[in-house]
Amino acid sequence: MIKEKKKQARFETKKSMVQIILEYGRTVGISFIVAFIFTLLLSFHARSEMIKNLYTDVKEQQKIDEQLARELIAKSDLIKDLKKKRYAVIMQVGMLYEAANDFSKAQFAYELALNKAKPGTYTPYYRLARVLIAQEKFSEAQAVIKSVRDVKNKSLIKFKARSYIEMGDKYYSIGKFLSAAKSYEKSKYYYDKFARRDKIVEKSIVERIVNAYVETADVMVKNGYNSDAVRFLKKAETYMPDSFNIRYKLAIIYSDLEPAKAVKYFDELMNERPQDIDYGVYSAALMKAANIADLEGKATQAKYYRYKIHSLDIYVNNKVIYKNNIEIFLDSFSVRKVWFKYRLKGKYRIKNVSHIDVINLYAEFVLRNRKSDKAIETVRVKCVTKDSPLYSNGGVTEEIPVTFGKNIYTKKELEQYVIDIYLYKDEKFKTLVNTMKVPLKSLKPNAVSVLN
Repeated sequence: MIKEKKKQARFETKKSMVQIILEYGRTVGISFIVAFIFTLLLSFHARSEMIKNLYTDVKEQQKIDEQLARELIAKSDLIKDLKKKRYAVIMQVGMLYEAANDFSKAQFAYELALNKAKPGTYTPYYRLARVLIAQEKFSEAQAVIKSVRDVKNKSLIKFKARSYIEMGDKYYSIGKFLSAAKSYEKSKYYYDKFARRDKIVEKSIVERIVNAYVETADVMVKNGYNSDAVRFLKKAETYMPDSFNIRYKLAIIYSDLEPAKAVKYFDELMNERPQDIDYGVYSAALMKAANIADLEGKATQAKYYRYKIHSLDIYVNNKVIYKNNIEIFLDSFSVRKVWFKYRLKGKYRIKNVSHIDVINLYAEFVLRNRKSDKAIETVRVKCVTKDSPLYSNGGVTEEIPVTFGKNIYTKKELEQYVIDIYLYKDEKFKTLVNTMKVPLKSLKPNAVSVLN
Protein backbone atom coordinates (compact mmCIF):
# COMPACT_ATOMS: atom_id res chain seq x y z
CA MET A 1 0.00 0.00 0.00
CA ILE A 2 2.83 2.39 0.91
CA LYS A 3 4.60 1.64 -2.38
CA GLU A 4 1.41 2.32 -4.34
CA LYS A 5 0.98 5.70 -2.61
CA LYS A 6 4.60 6.72 -3.36
CA LYS A 7 4.17 5.70 -6.99
CA GLN A 8 0.94 7.67 -7.26
CA ALA A 9 2.53 10.72 -5.61
CA ARG A 10 5.47 10.63 -8.04
CA PHE A 11 3.22 10.66 -11.12
CA GLU A 12 0.88 13.29 -9.64
CA THR A 13 3.79 15.69 -8.91
CA LYS A 14 3.53 18.65 -11.25
CA LYS A 15 6.66 19.83 -13.05
CA SER A 16 7.60 23.46 -12.77
CA MET A 17 7.65 25.72 -15.84
CA VAL A 18 11.48 25.90 -15.66
CA GLN A 19 11.75 22.09 -15.73
CA ILE A 20 9.41 21.87 -18.70
CA ILE A 21 11.39 24.52 -20.62
CA LEU A 22 14.71 22.84 -19.80
CA GLU A 23 13.44 19.41 -20.92
CA TYR A 24 11.96 20.91 -24.09
CA GLY A 25 15.21 22.77 -24.81
CA ARG A 26 17.27 19.64 -24.24
CA THR A 27 15.10 17.63 -26.65
CA VAL A 28 15.28 20.34 -29.32
CA GLY A 29 19.06 20.73 -28.80
CA ILE A 30 19.74 17.00 -29.20
CA SER A 31 17.55 16.89 -32.32
CA PHE A 32 19.37 19.89 -33.78
CA ILE A 33 22.84 18.38 -33.12
CA VAL A 34 21.86 15.04 -34.70
CA ALA A 35 20.36 16.82 -37.73
CA PHE A 36 23.46 19.03 -38.08
CA ILE A 37 25.87 16.07 -37.97
CA PHE A 38 23.76 14.13 -40.47
CA THR A 39 23.58 17.14 -42.83
CA LEU A 40 27.34 17.68 -42.52
CA LEU A 41 28.08 14.06 -43.43
CA LEU A 42 25.75 14.28 -46.42
CA SER A 43 27.42 17.51 -47.60
CA PHE A 44 30.89 15.91 -47.40
CA HIS A 45 29.67 12.92 -49.40
CA ALA A 46 27.97 15.14 -51.99
CA ARG A 47 31.10 17.25 -52.33
CA SER A 48 33.37 14.23 -52.91
CA GLU A 49 30.95 12.86 -55.51
CA MET A 50 30.81 16.27 -57.22
CA ILE A 51 34.62 16.39 -57.43
CA LYS A 52 34.73 12.87 -58.91
CA ASN A 53 32.12 13.76 -61.52
CA LEU A 54 33.93 17.01 -62.29
CA TYR A 55 37.15 15.21 -63.18
CA THR A 56 35.41 12.48 -65.20
CA ASP A 57 33.18 14.84 -67.21
CA VAL A 58 35.51 17.79 -67.80
CA LYS A 59 37.14 16.45 -70.99
CA GLU A 60 33.80 15.57 -72.55
CA GLN A 61 32.44 19.02 -71.70
CA GLN A 62 35.51 20.68 -73.24
CA LYS A 63 34.89 18.86 -76.52
CA ILE A 64 31.28 20.03 -76.60
CA ASP A 65 32.29 23.63 -75.77
CA GLU A 66 34.96 23.61 -78.46
CA GLN A 67 32.52 22.38 -81.12
CA LEU A 68 29.89 24.97 -80.19
CA ALA A 69 32.47 27.78 -80.14
CA ARG A 70 33.76 26.85 -83.60
CA GLU A 71 30.21 26.85 -84.98
CA LEU A 72 29.51 30.32 -83.56
CA ILE A 73 32.83 31.74 -84.82
CA ALA A 74 32.20 30.36 -88.32
CA LYS A 75 28.95 32.37 -88.62
CA SER A 76 30.52 35.85 -88.28
CA ASP A 77 33.82 37.75 -88.04
CA LEU A 78 33.95 38.49 -84.33
CA ILE A 79 37.32 40.27 -84.47
CA LYS A 80 36.05 42.99 -86.83
CA ASP A 81 35.50 46.29 -85.00
CA LEU A 82 36.22 44.56 -81.69
CA LYS A 83 38.12 47.63 -80.40
CA LYS A 84 34.86 49.59 -80.45
CA LYS A 85 32.97 47.05 -78.35
CA ARG A 86 32.31 47.22 -74.64
CA TYR A 87 34.50 45.37 -72.10
CA ALA A 88 31.92 42.61 -71.45
CA VAL A 89 31.51 41.88 -75.17
CA ILE A 90 35.28 41.74 -75.74
CA MET A 91 35.66 39.30 -72.84
CA GLN A 92 32.91 37.06 -74.26
CA VAL A 93 34.60 37.05 -77.68
CA GLY A 94 37.93 36.18 -76.04
CA MET A 95 36.40 33.28 -74.12
CA LEU A 96 34.72 32.03 -77.29
CA TYR A 97 38.04 31.92 -79.15
CA GLU A 98 39.70 30.33 -76.13
CA ALA A 99 37.04 27.59 -76.05
CA ALA A 100 37.70 27.01 -79.76
CA ASN A 101 41.46 26.68 -79.01
CA ASP A 102 42.23 29.70 -81.20
CA PHE A 103 44.58 31.15 -78.60
CA SER A 104 46.16 33.90 -80.72
CA LYS A 105 42.79 35.58 -81.34
CA ALA A 106 41.79 35.02 -77.73
CA GLN A 107 45.03 36.76 -76.74
CA PHE A 108 44.17 39.71 -78.99
CA ALA A 109 40.72 40.03 -77.38
CA TYR A 110 42.00 39.81 -73.79
CA GLU A 111 44.69 42.43 -74.47
CA LEU A 112 41.92 44.77 -75.65
CA ALA A 113 39.87 43.92 -72.57
CA LEU A 114 42.76 44.89 -70.28
CA ASN A 115 42.61 48.44 -71.57
CA LYS A 116 38.90 48.71 -70.79
CA ALA A 117 38.81 46.85 -67.46
CA LYS A 118 38.01 48.71 -64.27
CA PRO A 119 40.77 48.98 -61.61
CA GLY A 120 40.83 45.91 -59.36
CA THR A 121 39.43 43.62 -62.07
CA TYR A 122 41.77 40.65 -62.50
CA THR A 123 39.76 38.32 -64.76
CA PRO A 124 41.27 39.64 -68.04
CA TYR A 125 44.78 39.28 -66.58
CA TYR A 126 44.07 35.67 -65.65
CA ARG A 127 42.49 34.89 -69.03
CA LEU A 128 45.37 36.50 -70.90
CA ALA A 129 47.92 34.58 -68.83
CA ARG A 130 46.03 31.35 -69.58
CA VAL A 131 46.14 31.73 -73.36
CA LEU A 132 49.79 32.81 -73.29
CA ILE A 133 50.63 29.71 -71.25
CA ALA A 134 48.66 27.55 -73.70
CA GLN A 135 50.90 28.92 -76.47
CA GLU A 136 54.00 28.26 -74.32
CA LYS A 137 54.75 31.99 -74.18
CA PHE A 138 55.94 31.63 -70.60
CA SER A 139 58.01 34.82 -70.33
CA GLU A 140 55.07 36.90 -71.61
CA ALA A 141 52.71 35.18 -69.19
CA GLN A 142 55.14 35.87 -66.33
CA ALA A 143 55.20 39.54 -67.37
CA VAL A 144 51.39 39.72 -67.28
CA ILE A 145 51.23 38.16 -63.81
CA LYS A 146 54.00 40.36 -62.42
CA SER A 147 52.54 43.51 -63.97
CA VAL A 148 49.89 43.51 -61.25
CA ARG A 149 51.39 44.78 -58.01
CA ASP A 150 50.92 42.52 -54.97
CA VAL A 151 48.33 43.85 -52.56
CA LYS A 152 46.19 42.25 -49.87
CA ASN A 153 43.25 41.52 -52.13
CA LYS A 154 41.42 38.18 -52.29
CA SER A 155 40.75 38.42 -56.02
CA LEU A 156 44.39 39.25 -56.79
CA ILE A 157 45.68 36.38 -54.66
CA LYS A 158 43.28 34.02 -56.42
CA PHE A 159 44.37 35.30 -59.85
CA LYS A 160 48.07 34.78 -59.17
CA ALA A 161 47.66 31.41 -57.43
CA ARG A 162 45.55 30.03 -60.30
CA SER A 163 47.85 31.47 -62.97
CA TYR A 164 50.92 29.81 -61.52
CA ILE A 165 49.07 26.48 -61.28
CA GLU A 166 48.17 26.80 -64.99
CA MET A 167 51.80 27.56 -65.79
CA GLY A 168 53.05 24.64 -63.71
CA ASP A 169 50.61 22.24 -65.37
CA LYS A 170 51.79 23.33 -68.81
CA TYR A 171 55.47 23.00 -67.90
CA TYR A 172 54.74 19.53 -66.45
CA SER A 173 52.89 18.39 -69.58
CA ILE A 174 55.89 19.22 -71.81
CA GLY A 175 58.42 17.58 -69.48
CA LYS A 176 59.93 20.70 -67.89
CA PHE A 177 59.47 19.38 -64.37
CA LEU A 178 61.80 21.72 -62.48
CA SER A 179 60.10 24.79 -63.99
CA ALA A 180 56.77 23.21 -63.08
CA ALA A 181 57.87 22.74 -59.45
CA LYS A 182 58.94 26.39 -59.19
CA SER A 183 55.62 27.57 -60.65
CA TYR A 184 53.67 25.40 -58.22
CA GLU A 185 55.69 26.78 -55.31
CA LYS A 186 54.80 30.33 -56.41
CA SER A 187 51.15 29.25 -56.50
CA LYS A 188 51.45 27.90 -52.96
CA TYR A 189 53.10 31.15 -51.85
CA TYR A 190 50.04 33.11 -52.93
CA TYR A 191 47.50 30.50 -51.84
CA ASP A 192 48.97 30.50 -48.32
CA LYS A 193 47.97 34.15 -48.04
CA PHE A 194 44.29 33.17 -47.82
CA ALA A 195 42.98 33.33 -44.26
CA ARG A 196 40.64 30.39 -44.93
CA ARG A 197 42.07 27.66 -47.15
CA ASP A 198 40.43 24.63 -48.70
CA LYS A 199 42.27 21.47 -47.63
CA ILE A 200 41.56 19.72 -50.93
CA VAL A 201 43.02 22.58 -52.99
CA GLU A 202 45.98 22.90 -50.63
CA LYS A 203 46.68 19.16 -50.88
CA SER A 204 46.41 19.32 -54.67
CA ILE A 205 49.06 22.07 -54.89
CA VAL A 206 51.43 20.19 -52.56
CA GLU A 207 51.00 16.98 -54.57
CA ARG A 208 51.82 18.89 -57.76
CA ILE A 209 55.02 20.30 -56.21
CA VAL A 210 56.10 16.88 -54.95
CA ASN A 211 55.38 15.10 -58.23
CA ALA A 212 57.33 17.72 -60.18
CA TYR A 213 60.39 17.43 -57.90
CA VAL A 214 60.26 13.62 -57.99
CA GLU A 215 60.09 13.65 -61.79
CA THR A 216 63.02 16.09 -61.85
CA ALA A 217 65.02 13.75 -59.60
CA ASP A 218 64.25 10.79 -61.89
CA VAL A 219 65.60 12.76 -64.87
CA MET A 220 68.76 13.58 -62.88
CA VAL A 221 69.31 9.90 -62.02
CA LYS A 222 68.93 8.87 -65.67
CA ASN A 223 71.60 11.40 -66.62
CA GLY A 224 73.93 10.32 -63.81
CA TYR A 225 73.50 13.40 -61.60
CA ASN A 226 72.71 11.56 -58.35
CA SER A 227 73.71 14.42 -56.04
CA ASP A 228 71.25 16.73 -57.81
CA ALA A 229 68.60 14.02 -57.62
CA VAL A 230 69.06 13.87 -53.84
CA ARG A 231 68.71 17.66 -53.63
CA PHE A 232 65.36 17.62 -55.43
CA LEU A 233 64.07 14.61 -53.51
CA LYS A 234 64.95 16.34 -50.24
CA LYS A 235 62.85 19.31 -51.39
CA ALA A 236 59.96 16.94 -52.08
CA GLU A 237 60.49 15.32 -48.68
CA THR A 238 59.99 18.66 -46.91
CA TYR A 239 56.44 18.73 -48.31
CA MET A 240 55.69 15.03 -47.73
CA PRO A 241 58.02 13.72 -45.00
CA ASP A 242 55.98 10.52 -44.62
CA SER A 243 55.99 9.59 -48.31
CA PHE A 244 57.24 6.02 -48.75
CA ASN A 245 58.05 6.60 -52.42
CA ILE A 246 60.29 9.63 -51.78
CA ARG A 247 62.18 8.04 -48.90
CA TYR A 248 62.67 4.81 -50.85
CA LYS A 249 64.14 6.70 -53.81
CA LEU A 250 66.49 8.52 -51.42
CA ALA A 251 67.54 5.20 -49.86
CA ILE A 252 68.32 3.74 -53.29
CA ILE A 253 70.43 6.75 -54.36
CA TYR A 254 72.18 7.04 -51.00
CA SER A 255 73.18 3.35 -51.23
CA ASP A 256 75.84 4.52 -53.71
CA LEU A 257 76.55 8.02 -52.39
CA GLU A 258 76.38 7.63 -48.61
CA PRO A 259 75.54 4.04 -47.55
CA ALA A 260 75.15 4.94 -43.86
CA LYS A 261 72.34 7.38 -44.74
CA ALA A 262 70.78 4.74 -46.98
CA VAL A 263 70.74 2.31 -44.03
CA LYS A 264 68.85 4.85 -41.88
CA TYR A 265 66.18 5.24 -44.55
CA PHE A 266 65.95 1.49 -45.16
CA ASP A 267 65.57 0.82 -41.41
CA GLU A 268 62.47 3.04 -41.27
CA LEU A 269 61.00 1.65 -44.48
CA MET A 270 61.48 -1.96 -43.39
CA ASN A 271 59.26 -1.28 -40.38
CA GLU A 272 56.51 0.05 -42.65
CA ARG A 273 56.43 -1.97 -45.89
CA PRO A 274 59.22 -4.54 -46.04
CA GLN A 275 57.44 -6.34 -48.90
CA ASP A 276 58.15 -3.32 -51.13
CA ILE A 277 61.87 -3.06 -50.29
CA ASP A 278 64.58 -4.47 -52.56
CA TYR A 279 66.42 -6.52 -49.96
CA GLY A 280 69.40 -6.95 -52.31
CA VAL A 281 70.00 -3.20 -52.47
CA TYR A 282 69.53 -2.91 -48.70
CA SER A 283 72.07 -5.70 -48.04
CA ALA A 284 74.56 -4.10 -50.45
CA ALA A 285 74.19 -0.75 -48.63
CA LEU A 286 74.84 -2.46 -45.29
CA MET A 287 77.96 -4.16 -46.64
CA LYS A 288 79.27 -0.88 -48.12
CA ALA A 289 78.56 0.92 -44.84
CA ALA A 290 80.45 -1.83 -42.96
CA ASN A 291 83.47 -1.55 -45.28
CA ILE A 292 83.53 2.25 -44.92
CA ALA A 293 83.32 1.90 -41.12
CA ASP A 294 86.30 -0.49 -41.22
CA LEU A 295 88.33 2.04 -43.24
CA GLU A 296 87.45 4.76 -40.71
CA GLY A 297 88.54 2.54 -37.81
CA LYS A 298 84.99 2.05 -36.49
CA ALA A 299 85.15 -1.70 -35.91
CA THR A 300 82.08 -1.83 -33.64
CA GLN A 301 79.95 0.00 -36.22
CA ALA A 302 81.19 -2.31 -38.99
CA LYS A 303 80.34 -5.36 -36.89
CA TYR A 304 76.83 -3.96 -36.28
CA TYR A 305 76.18 -3.52 -40.02
CA ARG A 306 77.33 -7.06 -40.82
CA TYR A 307 75.24 -8.52 -38.01
CA LYS A 308 72.24 -6.61 -39.35
CA ILE A 309 72.60 -8.33 -42.73
CA HIS A 310 72.27 -11.70 -41.04
CA SER A 311 69.34 -10.69 -38.80
CA LEU A 312 67.47 -9.09 -41.68
CA ASP A 313 67.93 -12.23 -43.76
CA ILE A 314 66.12 -14.20 -41.04
CA TYR A 315 63.46 -11.48 -40.70
CA VAL A 316 62.70 -11.42 -44.43
CA ASN A 317 62.52 -15.22 -44.66
CA ASN A 318 60.03 -15.36 -41.78
CA LYS A 319 57.92 -12.27 -42.42
CA VAL A 320 58.03 -11.12 -46.04
CA ILE A 321 56.85 -12.46 -49.37
CA TYR A 322 58.03 -10.71 -52.55
CA LYS A 323 55.88 -10.45 -55.66
CA ASN A 324 58.67 -11.64 -57.97
CA ASN A 325 59.18 -14.80 -55.91
CA ILE A 326 55.69 -16.11 -56.64
CA GLU A 327 53.63 -17.11 -59.67
CA ILE A 328 49.84 -17.51 -59.52
CA PHE A 329 48.02 -20.01 -61.73
CA LEU A 330 44.28 -19.83 -62.42
CA ASP A 331 43.19 -23.41 -63.14
CA SER A 332 39.48 -22.73 -63.60
CA PHE A 333 36.83 -20.12 -62.95
CA SER A 334 33.05 -20.53 -63.01
CA VAL A 335 30.53 -17.75 -63.52
CA ARG A 336 27.32 -19.57 -62.84
CA LYS A 337 23.87 -18.02 -62.94
CA VAL A 338 21.56 -19.48 -60.30
CA TRP A 339 18.11 -18.00 -59.73
CA PHE A 340 18.77 -14.71 -61.51
CA LYS A 341 22.12 -14.12 -59.81
CA TYR A 342 25.73 -14.96 -60.60
CA ARG A 343 28.01 -16.90 -58.24
CA LEU A 344 31.79 -16.80 -58.63
CA LYS A 345 34.11 -19.73 -57.97
CA GLY A 346 37.79 -20.11 -58.84
CA LYS A 347 40.60 -22.61 -58.36
CA TYR A 348 44.16 -21.32 -58.02
CA ARG A 349 47.66 -22.69 -57.48
CA ILE A 350 50.74 -20.89 -56.17
CA LYS A 351 54.26 -21.59 -57.42
CA ASN A 352 57.44 -20.69 -55.52
CA VAL A 353 60.13 -19.46 -57.95
CA SER A 354 62.49 -18.22 -55.21
CA HIS A 355 65.46 -20.07 -53.71
CA ILE A 356 63.86 -20.15 -50.22
CA ASP A 357 61.37 -22.73 -48.88
CA VAL A 358 58.09 -21.25 -47.66
CA ILE A 359 56.55 -22.94 -44.63
CA ASN A 360 53.89 -20.37 -43.73
CA LEU A 361 51.72 -18.55 -46.26
CA TYR A 362 48.24 -17.04 -46.38
CA ALA A 363 46.28 -15.82 -49.39
CA GLU A 364 43.51 -13.22 -49.55
CA PHE A 365 41.25 -12.97 -52.57
CA VAL A 366 39.51 -9.58 -52.53
CA LEU A 367 36.53 -8.94 -54.78
CA ARG A 368 36.64 -5.21 -55.51
CA ASN A 369 34.64 -2.68 -57.50
CA ARG A 370 37.31 -1.09 -59.73
CA LYS A 371 35.28 2.10 -60.27
CA SER A 372 34.60 2.93 -56.63
CA ASP A 373 37.73 1.09 -55.41
CA LYS A 374 35.54 -0.47 -52.74
CA ALA A 375 36.28 -3.98 -51.40
CA ILE A 376 33.09 -6.05 -51.66
CA GLU A 377 34.18 -9.37 -50.17
CA THR A 378 37.38 -11.04 -48.94
CA VAL A 379 38.13 -14.76 -48.92
CA ARG A 380 41.08 -15.72 -46.71
CA VAL A 381 42.86 -19.07 -47.11
CA LYS A 382 45.87 -20.63 -45.39
CA CYS A 383 47.61 -22.30 -48.31
CA VAL A 384 51.04 -23.32 -46.94
CA THR A 385 51.92 -24.86 -43.55
CA LYS A 386 54.88 -26.65 -41.98
CA ASP A 387 53.21 -29.96 -42.83
CA SER A 388 52.84 -29.00 -46.52
CA PRO A 389 55.65 -26.54 -47.33
CA LEU A 390 56.10 -24.72 -50.61
CA TYR A 391 59.55 -25.79 -51.67
CA SER A 392 61.97 -23.48 -53.44
CA ASN A 393 62.68 -23.39 -57.19
CA GLY A 394 59.35 -24.62 -58.51
CA GLY A 395 57.28 -25.94 -55.61
CA VAL A 396 53.52 -25.71 -56.29
CA THR A 397 50.57 -25.83 -53.90
CA GLU A 398 47.50 -28.01 -54.23
CA GLU A 399 44.49 -26.36 -55.86
CA ILE A 400 43.07 -23.57 -53.72
CA PRO A 401 39.27 -23.33 -54.08
CA VAL A 402 37.82 -19.83 -53.69
CA THR A 403 34.07 -19.16 -53.55
CA PHE A 404 32.61 -15.66 -53.30
CA GLY A 405 29.23 -15.28 -51.62
CA LYS A 406 28.45 -11.94 -53.23
CA ASN A 407 25.32 -12.06 -55.39
CA ILE A 408 25.83 -10.38 -58.77
CA TYR A 409 22.67 -9.76 -60.77
CA THR A 410 23.78 -8.45 -64.17
CA LYS A 411 26.68 -8.88 -66.60
CA LYS A 412 27.15 -5.10 -66.53
CA GLU A 413 27.69 -5.25 -62.77
CA LEU A 414 30.07 -8.16 -63.28
CA GLU A 415 32.23 -6.02 -65.61
CA GLN A 416 32.92 -3.58 -62.75
CA TYR A 417 34.61 -6.15 -60.50
CA VAL A 418 38.21 -7.27 -60.21
CA ILE A 419 39.91 -9.74 -57.88
CA ASP A 420 43.02 -8.61 -55.98
CA ILE A 421 45.23 -11.46 -54.76
CA TYR A 422 47.35 -10.78 -51.68
CA LEU A 423 49.91 -13.15 -50.16
CA TYR A 424 51.53 -12.80 -46.76
CA LYS A 425 53.46 -14.58 -44.05
CA ASP A 426 52.68 -11.86 -41.50
CA GLU A 427 49.27 -10.13 -41.65
CA LYS A 428 50.92 -6.70 -41.25
CA PHE A 429 52.87 -7.11 -44.49
CA LYS A 430 50.49 -8.13 -47.27
CA THR A 431 51.85 -8.22 -50.83
CA LEU A 432 49.56 -7.56 -53.79
CA VAL A 433 50.78 -10.15 -56.30
CA ASN A 434 48.04 -9.90 -58.92
CA THR A 435 44.86 -8.14 -60.00
CA MET A 436 42.58 -9.92 -62.46
CA LYS A 437 39.33 -8.94 -64.14
CA VAL A 438 36.39 -11.14 -63.28
CA PRO A 439 35.76 -13.33 -66.35
CA LEU A 440 32.38 -12.79 -67.97
CA LYS A 441 32.11 -16.50 -68.69
CA SER A 442 33.45 -19.68 -67.13
CA LEU A 443 37.01 -20.83 -67.79
CA LYS A 444 37.17 -24.59 -68.18
CA PRO A 445 39.43 -26.75 -65.98
CA ASN A 446 42.85 -27.56 -67.45
CA ALA A 447 42.73 -24.37 -69.53
CA VAL A 448 45.54 -23.18 -67.30
CA SER A 449 46.58 -19.55 -67.42
CA VAL A 450 49.33 -17.80 -65.51
CA LEU A 451 48.38 -14.52 -63.85
CA ASN A 452 51.11 -11.91 -64.05
